[in-house]
This record gives sequence, structure tokens and C-alpha cells, in this order.
Amino acid sequence: MRISSLTGLRGVAAVSVLLYHIPHNPAFEAFAMPLFSRAYLAVDLFFILSGFVISFGYHDRVVNHLGRASYVDFLINRMARVWPLHLIVTLVFMARIILNVSGNQAIDLNLPNVATNLAMIQSWGWGTEPIAGNSWSVSTEVAAYLIYPLIAIIAFSRWAWVQGLLCVGILALVAGSGLGASGPLDVNDSDTVWTLLRCIAGFSLGVLSYRCAENPWCRRLFDRRGGFAAVCGLIALALLLPGKADLLVVCLMPLLVMSCYYDGAAARAVMANPVSFHLGLISYSIYLWHPLVRDVFARGMGVAHKHGMMGFDWLIVAAMLVATWLLCWASYALVEVRGHQFIKWLQRGGRSRKPVVEAAT
Repeated sequence: MRISSLTGLRGVAAVSVLLYHIPHNPAFEAFAMPLFSRAYLAVDLFFILSGFVISFGYHDRVVNHLGRASYVDFLINRMARVWPLHLIVTLVFMARIILNVSGNQAIDLNLPNVATNLAMIQSWGWGTEPIAGNSWSVSTEVAAYLIYPLIAIIAFSRWAWVQGLLCVGILALVAGSGLGASGPLDVNDSDTVWTLLRCIAGFSLGVLSYRCAENPWCRRLFDRRGGFAAVCGLIALALLLPGKADLLVVCLMPLLVMSCYYDGAAARAVMANPVSFHLGLISYSIYLWHPLVRDVFARGMGVAHKHGMMGFDWLIVAAMLVATWLLCWASYALVEVRGHQFIKWLQRGGRSRKPVVEAAT
């Protein structure tokens, strides 16, 4: 079961990251947008969303009926969801480095880097680098999947409040580490454990948010007219505060996720409209592919400038956005969906899915 508003929220977050990253290539510095200057926090929203949605889909099977079979099935489902696209993008980025397609060869293709990237464990704090830059967060989420039962058991126990305080404390330490690139919480270095802890803390907040969302008192508080708008307003105000307010913004994000989960009229209008929903479906592809598309178009713009073709930069940026959308749409259909189906087919031993027989009424 898919909640449209949560899917759309993921799409908005992915596009925010894309727009935030565009001016990170010097060729597109002129296209920096202040509105998205702190969109690195959208990655924390991804972590929270992941913990929430996974609890929505798997809590009963993995926690209430925890066993070897349910745990293995959970991990296979998660790997079927994230690994095929991660593999393809990593291989393409490796080819990019070897062929110097985008003029950037910053990552050394040594054995530790290649092996950990293929295994999706490259950003667990032992110094290996993500070959596909944004894949660092996917790598850390794999660690969260592995310990999901433990996180969920605590989150649904009487010690949940301790877990919540611990998550906020960890995020405070991450923000105070001094390792943030564009802001206090923008910590994504692969040679520090803070990157991994940033993910696990956000993921755990998502699991706790799901527990809260299922409580009647929480639904009465947020599932009401104006609730979604009020939460968006609070986050907007927090984003206007200085960069040290990163922690406050992230602590407000669970309220946004819960507001979308309740799927009220305002949340549906903003997050479940056809555009937001479509972007949500292809959000994973957007997140992983857009740095490559950006860099290729940046190099193309440099070539155009050398040949005296000036004044068309906005057109190149527009073409880049369209190319990103088309690539990610195809990637979702041909890699994400097909890859998931293939891995599930392998899990079934090469057998087709059994037809569902509806009970007579």
C-alpha cells in the first residue's frame, strides 16, 4: 500500500537536493538559489521517511513476528529496492572516471573503494569513498536496515523516550562535530562514523514517528484542518534561522511526515498531485543520477563557451533538467522496477509469482 502524500514528499525532497547541487559545479554557480541553500537537510528527511515507511510496511512482519525467515525476507526486499540502481549507477560512474567523461576523476578506483561500493558499505566510517557521490546515504541506510528490528523493538517499548533523546543527542553531536560542509548537519565524509550515525539517528526518528502517528492523541493533534500548513510554516520559520538551527529543522521533520501520512486535503494538494507523485516515484533515480547529468552538461557548456556560444546558459540548465527527468523516468522503469522483479524472481528460485486467488464472498 502506497501513501500518495508520502511518495510526493520524497519527490519534493529529491528535487530540492537536485536544485541544491546544481551550483556545486563551478560552471553553474550563477544558478544558486537561496531557497535551496540548506536543502542538504532533505537527506535527513529521506532518513526519517525511510524509517517511517519501512515501519509502516514491515513492523508487523519483522518485529511482531520476528524470526529468521521474516528478517531475511525483509533484507532481500530492501536490497531488491536499492541495490540494482545503486549497482548500475556505480558502474556508470566508474566508466565516467575511467573515460573522463565529465572532466572529474577525484575518486581512486582501488580495490577497497570498488569492493565496498559494490557491497554498498562504502560510507560506514572506514575511509573508503563513494564512487557515485550521493550513494553515501544509501550505504548508511543499508546499515539501518540491518539493525531495523532492534531499532523498532526499542521504539515500540517503554524505552522509546530514551531512544528519542539519544537520537536528538547524536544529531547534536554530528552538528557540533565541525565536519559539516555547507552547514552543521551536512556531514557526509566517509572516513568518520558521524556520517553513519547521522543516518541511524534520523532513521530511528522515523520509526519513532510511526509509533507516534498510530496513537490517537497524535492523530487528534495533527490530523486536522490547517495541521499540514502549520507544520510547513514552522519548518519554513526554522529554515530562516541561522545555520545552527539545522537540528531544530530536523526535529520538526517528523511532524511533516506524520502530516503527510494522515493524507489530509492540503497534504494531498501539495504532495499527492500528479507532478509531485511522479517525482516521488522516480525520486531514488533523481537522487543518484543528477550529479552525473549536471557534470556532463557543465562540461558541454564549457565547450560551448570556448566556441563563442555565450548567453545560452539558462537554456543549457533547462535542457539538463529535462534530460535528468527523462533519464530518471527510464531508470525507474527499466532498472528499479525490473531489478526488483528480477531479485524477487531469484528469491523464488526462478518461479513465477503464484496467482492470487480471491476468497468467495
